[in-house]
Amino acid sequence: MLDPTLFIALGLAILLLFADYVYRNFIRKSKIGIEGKLIWTDHGKNTKSFFNPVFKVFGKPDLMYAVRGGVLAVEYKSRHGTIYESDIVQAMCAALAARGDGYNVIKILLKTSTQERYVSLPKKDKDLYSEIKGFVSIARRAKNGECLPGAPEEKKCSSCAYKHDCRYTHR
Repeated sequence: MLDPTLFIALGLAILLLFADYVYRNFIRKSKIGIEGKLIWTDHGKNTKSFFNPVFKVFGKPDLMYAVRGGVLAVEYKSRHGTIYESDIVQAMCAALAARGDGYNVIKILLKTSTQERYVSLPKKDKDLYSEIKGFVSIARRAKNGECLPGAPEEKKCSSCAYKHDCRYTHR
């Protein structure tokens, strides 16, 4: 006959193995503190962009995590300093494009080396597009070769590769 403490020890071992499995596959926090499972990664130029055929926008976030309620898209910026409105618009456009490919992106996370910011997204694609429509229009005009006026800002101009040749540079 087996000792009852052996059964208890065996039961605890099985329970610990099950808890470890659940933690590693469902609850685990990423290195950046996200509770969710990594489901998509941008591997650079060879990674195909997402496309939303309804709004005709392309984009790809850096990472996507399955989180409670949907998907969190992450956008990294390697700079030290602030998160710009253009970063938010880029991430929102990438989220809309990912939605077009079937990912239910509900929130975005933008990170620089010194800041991070979460932005909740509208549930409807139409509402999300209406928030970025003006910026998408400007980007399309520039892509079609239209010369657009500059919008200099001291912080952006100081790190721009064209600051010495640009007539709009903030000096």
